[in-house]
Amino acid sequence: MKYSQIYIFCCILLSCNNNQEYWVLNREADYVGMNQCAACHQDHYTNFINTGMGKSIRPALPKYSSSDFTSQLYDSILNFVYHPHWISDSLYVTEYKLSSNNDTIHSLNYSIDYIVGSGHHTNSHLYLNNGYLYQAPVTYYTQDSILDFPPGFENNKNSRFSRKMGLECIACHNAYPDFVLGSENKYTAMPTGIDCERCHGPGELHVEKIKNGNLTDTAKYPDHSIVNPANLSVELQNDLCARCHLQGNAVLKPNKSFFDFLPGMRLSDVMDVYLPRYSNSDNDFIMASHVDRMKLSACYIESKEQLSCVSCHNPHLSVHKVPDNFFNSKCLDCHINHDCKEETDRKLEVDNDCVSCHMPKSTTTDIPHVKITDHKIVIPIKDTIVNTDNLNKEFLGLECVNNKFPNNLSVIQGYLQQYERFNPHPFYLDSAANYLSKIQLDTSQGIYVHIYYLFLKKSYHTIIEKVKKIGLDVLLNDILIHRDYSNKDAWTSYRIGESFINENDIESSFLFYQQAVKLAPYNLEFRNKYAISLFKMGRIEFAIDEFNFIINEDNKFALAYANLGFLYFSIGDYPKAFNYYNLTLKLDPYHKKTLINKAQLLLFENKQKDAFICLKLLLEQDPDHQEALILLEQINEI
Repeated sequence: MKYSQIYIFCCILLSCNNNQEYWVLNREADYVGMNQCAACHQDHYTNFINTGMGKSIRPALPKYSSSDFTSQLYDSILNFVYHPHWISDSLYVTEYKLSSNNDTIHSLNYSIDYIVGSGHHTNSHLYLNNGYLYQAPVTYYTQDSILDFPPGFENNKNSRFSRKMGLECIACHNAYPDFVLGSENKYTAMPTGIDCERCHGPGELHVEKIKNGNLTDTAKYPDHSIVNPANLSVELQNDLCARCHLQGNAVLKPNKSFFDFLPGMRLSDVMDVYLPRYSNSDNDFIMASHVDRMKLSACYIESKEQLSCVSCHNPHLSVHKVPDNFFNSKCLDCHINHDCKEETDRKLEVDNDCVSCHMPKSTTTDIPHVKITDHKIVIPIKDTIVNTDNLNKEFLGLECVNNKFPNNLSVIQGYLQQYERFNPHPFYLDSAANYLSKIQLDTSQGIYVHIYYLFLKKSYHTIIEKVKKIGLDVLLNDILIHRDYSNKDAWTSYRIGESFINENDIESSFLFYQQAVKLAPYNLEFRNKYAISLFKMGRIEFAIDEFNFIINEDNKFALAYANLGFLYFSIGDYPKAFNYYNLTLKLDPYHKKTLINKAQLLLFENKQKDAFICLKLLLEQDPDHQEALILLEQINEI
């Protein structure tokens, strides 16, 4: 049988399957890049790159920026000023601090590499340092024309230039980058913008098929070499959009990564996404919760779950470029004979626009200064604005919004991640504990959730008891041995190491820090703790090598300089100690331990005035710091 006959036969067979069997779901295929798509699909390409998705991440150039940097941003807690500014076509953010007489006493300058956000709502800013990707502490909110801190930096949580941009974030805001296995935020290549293959799947097999002259009449048969979302079931269409438009608390399935979802798959095969539910919160939603909100709509429910995102949206076309009556016509496809009962004045006010009344724009609970269209389609309550801000909101539980039947392992991780990443409410840990007894301890996944839970509870002694019960050698040689994009075994090793160090068992902690570094060699926090354990064991040269490895990887990693300073002080090399203390404080002027260590060294050299300046700076941020108060008292007695 010839290839074309086999192909047509397969198409006829597969067309009986509502979800369609695409080759990329069963065969490995590479991504080819959207320029390959543009060669044959120029119109779609041209339209798509002008959508919000197409402009999701771009180089930091003036032509891609929607920001107005005529103002500066002030952190009243840390007393830092942030000044974003252009120098020719290059964007910089300068952090500086002024003394009481307006002298500059601290200044750092960071070159920005990428702008995140299409400009419809925000522009945030990222910078690379030797491949390590971080977020800068400035975001421009275009709707309110205001420069402010990014979400999560507010309320005394300004992490300055140290927020890591991991794969979970980048994999939704962009095409797939080249990620360095064994890191949290290191990349060797970064594409710019969500591309065609995020929705159509990797294109290698399709390009090969076309180059071989094997064309398919898609008016008659589906082309199984590339995914056409329009041919997917409604459920799989929504799962495709939900991959990024259902953000929340994502729990990866065992042995899965954020690279593993492909169009045509069920999202629940790769991850479960959890959202906390509260009473009196019907109008509350996060920004990227479009699919969740749509599924709460009467339109979705009464359609017997046959409403999908692409029922109303053309993904190739920006919502700002569609014809005036585009979305109204989508409503009228279903509500054919619907006679709107709204008063004439109101209809004229909104220009007969269904969306304005039934999907009003609203603020979100996670992003300040932003209003977006609420995708929960409702019948508006006449002349009433429901404000739930002052109502008592009782926590009802975490809901897995893309999987009705998540397993116990997934639910536990959902509660633990909710506690660690979002809100440290004790009831999240209590809920996790209810499921924990159902999970076996002596497996990689089992030990992960047990240690994770106990670590968040700070039950270090219990962790050590469980580790010794299983056996250190068994853990290190048989269980905690897997390298993957989530670094789960590395994190378990690290948490066990932290538990041993808390119990002053340096040799055991060393073994587990070493294992964490073996599994995740580019997690610099792991290496820092490993180097400290080497130092504590008297292996000075090895410790120095590790700290220098960190600095060579990321020369803005302040803790490595701080620890090198203390190491050199401990072996009596005071000039090097001073040098590394100063390098630390240049990067982090309020690094408490370094301020104390430097003050002690200054006192040792009878430089009381300089020591006083260090302590005063520390006490500005932490007036009750006991070590600083004791040293200050010693200075006053001299």
